[in-house]
Amino acid sequence: MEQSVVLNGLFLFFGLIILIAALFNWHYFFNQRKAQFLVKALGINGARIVYAILGLFFALLGANELFNLNLFLFN
Repeated sequence: MEQSVVLNGLFLFFGLIILIAALFNWHYFFNQRKAQFLVKALGINGARIVYAILGLFFALLGANELFNLNLFLFN
């Protein structure tokens, strides 16, 4: 298996996990010590928006390379 396929699969998988956590407001995810900085700075809804955008970006980045979607200009 090619290394880039594994890496892009991981980007897609973890991007979807982050996106789902933001959409469904997983308390476990937002109570983590590293997420508390954004929660304190932006509030819970602001942190959810930031994490949803990051998750969507990572998922699209992984899917773009795995399925040759050509979504970004830097291909």
